[in-house]
Amino acid sequence: MVIRFNYAYHFPNSKHASGERFVGAVEDLAAEFLKQKTHALRRSSLERVDIAIRCFLDIYGPKRNIATMSPHSLMQFKHELVIGRKGSTVNNHITTVNSFLKWLYKMEYINKDYSDILEKVKEAPSDISPFSFDEIQSAIDNCHVLQHKNLITVAVYTGLRTGELTTLAWEDVDLDVGVLHIRRSGYKDRGLKTTKADKDRFVDLLPPAIEALKLQKALTLNDSFPAKEHKIELPDKSYRTEKLRFVFNPKAVRAQKGSDHDYYGHRAVLRIWASMCAKAGIQYRKIYQLRHTYASWMITFANVNISYLARQMGHADITMIAKIYGKWLEEANKSESERVWRELQQAQTTYSSQNK
Repeated sequence: MVIRFNYAYHFPNSKHASGERFVGAVEDLAAEFLKQKTHALRRSSLERVDIAIRCFLDIYGPKRNIATMSPHSLMQFKHELVIGRKGSTVNNHITTVNSFLKWLYKMEYINKDYSDILEKVKEAPSDISPFSFDEIQSAIDNCHVLQHKNLITVAVYTGLRTGELTTLAWEDVDLDVGVLHIRRSGYKDRGLKTTKADKDRFVDLLPPAIEALKLQKALTLNDSFPAKEHKIELPDKSYRTEKLRFVFNPKAVRAQKGSDHDYYGHRAVLRIWASMCAKAGIQYRKIYQLRHTYASWMITFANVNISYLARQMGHADITMIAKIYGKWLEEANKSESERVWRELQQAQTTYSSQNK
């Protein structure tokens, strides 16, 4: 008796089962894709993937059969995707959808890898609108809450990301040396995690930031706010526990005494900054522009070494600095060229006078 192995019975979803394409709704496979991603991605990354996949389903059609997928149908999706969306948003969605397409092929739900069909679009220059010295000073001078003043001062003179700023703890601050040890960040809806690059870094403090932190010590570095244990999410979704006293504690502000948290959430900081702009009568720009302000000041006025600036801001190398702040780098290079020529002229004059 000959026993034959029934491949189609054991592996009904495989493209080898019958030589035909898998038949099933796109939304069901997308749900399976997201379920697998849940185990590999952090909450913030998973949210971005989920948004992109839901957008894909809305445009492509959730009930549409996976057998209808083709280069033509994907290009139709892209045509609708670009309507009314920024290039950066489109490209983020395309990255996720291409990952989904590659997964579909790997899992044998489709018999071709379509992940090279959707090419990224050209992005507009980054929306950078730094504040002037006068605007920052006006925002600080017109604020009557010391903690808020200190918060914004530290932000603009360190270039910290918002999540790094809100989760900064006194255990990270060395005022004697003038350095911050950046070891964590925060989710937008609270919750602690490691930094964006999953690497610690040290940030040198400029004098205004040092003075602001000295003033802040009286508010939150006291017996009223003892160190508490907090869980920090790691890249592999495990946790470490740290005893922390947060530098900017909402409970230190009278109007926020009822807060359940010992550190600010993103939305709270956005409200603080919006209020400061309104009181100072300056044009509101998002709080992330304070990070851009720090970088543009360092490039334009301090002629900073861009490798040093990249380390300060938590970038792996100078690539992002050059991409984001190219305009200011070009202007700084022009000034540097003029300075070099003046130095050369002076050297030539000195040399000539010494050799007469």
